[in-house]
Amino acid sequence: MRRRYRYNPKTKEMELVSESIGSRNYGVLVCADIQPFKSIVDGTIITGRRALREHNLRNNVTFTEDYKQEWKAKAKIRDSMYSGDSRFDRQRRVEHIKNAVEQHTRRR
Repeated sequence: MRRRYRYNPKTKEMELVSESIGSRNYGVLVCADIQPFKSIVDGTIITGRRALREHNLRNNVTFTEDYKQEWKAKAKIRDSMYSGDSRFDRQRRVEHIKNAVEQHTRRR
């Protein structure tokens, strides 16, 4: 059972708006094909989804949407760093920076 509520500013309470049983069935979703466009990678004309998949494989490129899960994981790590997690203490970061600088200077 699904219930929807709305806040009433006059009574300052939540009021029931609707109540439904079961899931909504919208049927089959059919997406239109993409419009033809010119690739900025190699200049070919992409005429549909299949051509776009082949183009991406041929040129070894991908969509930014393929990295959504990775970005979410990195956002959690950043949040823990800014919240004062003990894994990200200042002394440890300073040591890592010093090591990175030393390794970079050794390469030259």
